[in-house]
Order: sequence, then structure tokens, then C-alpha cells
Amino acid sequence: MKPTQIVIEDWDGDGGIRLPDEVLQELGVDVGDSLYLIEEVVGTTRTLVFSKTPRLPDRIDELTEQWHRQQRADAHDE
Repeated sequence: MKPTQIVIEDWDGDGGIRLPDEVLQELGVDVGDSLYLIEEVVGTTRTLVFSKTPRLPDRIDELTEQWHRQQRADAHDE
């Protein structure tokens, strides 16, 4: 999914965002569904991520796979 600029609007004194139809379709949600806005750090950049679940999956599997790849590469170099 490509980055999409979303403008915070004033809705009766509250901040609100309007998600374009393309974003809703990409996320597989419709009007009335719930989305969660989660703060996530990617590298050193703080980002906000929309999710259909209250939490993003733990990335331990991704980190362990990276560690295993490095271990295999080190063993191959010896």
C-alpha cells in the first residue's frame, strides 16, 4: 500500500480524519467497521499505522529469522 496523505479536519470542534475509498478497500473495511490507530517505530521513525486489531503482531519471528540468517552467513564465511 502506498503512503496516502490524510488531512485532519475539524468536525464540530473535534479532530477527525476522512479515509479515501481506496484506503478503505485496501484495508478491507467499510463504513461502520472499527480501525485502530497504533503508534509504531520503523527504524528510527515514529509512525502511525491503521490496524483491524488492537495490536500489531509481535515481530519476534521477523527478528529471529534475521538472526538465523546472520548465523548461517557467519557459519558459511568460516
